[in-house]
Amino acid sequence: MQHRPVLDANDIDQMLNAAAKEAQENGWGVSIAVVDEGGHLLAFRRLPGATPSSAQIAIDKARSAALTRRPTRFFADMLAAGELGTSSLRDVIPMGGGLPVLQGSYALGGIAASGVKSEFDVLIATAGLAALNLE
Repeated sequence: MQHRPVLDANDIDQMLNAAAKEAQENGWGVSIAVVDEGGHLLAFRRLPGATPSSAQIAIDKARSAALTRRPTRFFADMLAAGELGTSSLRDVIPMGGGLPVLQGSYALGGIAASGVKSEFDVLIATAGLAALNLE
């Protein structure tokens, strides 16, 4: 039987808190989502000032990153390069702000932020991911 790493409650809290801290320090009202490797929601936080639409977008970005094991920016770049088929891929969100949570060859889940420019959403998600100190 194989054993694989998974995100536990402490990991999830660390990610969510670090991402929220990054957003709050910059005055960004965003939504932040953490999902497991199957794209199922584990944790969510909507900060003051975040738009209602940012909630579902954050969840969708996190899910996209977890399922594809790629940052959502990868698909935004493909679309910008004229790869129009990218827009029709199921469960793929072609905008920055979603990152996969990977440990070695294992996908543990995804984290994403939504509510400000995508490059700032990426900074927020990166802060959350960095809290885990994954190798």
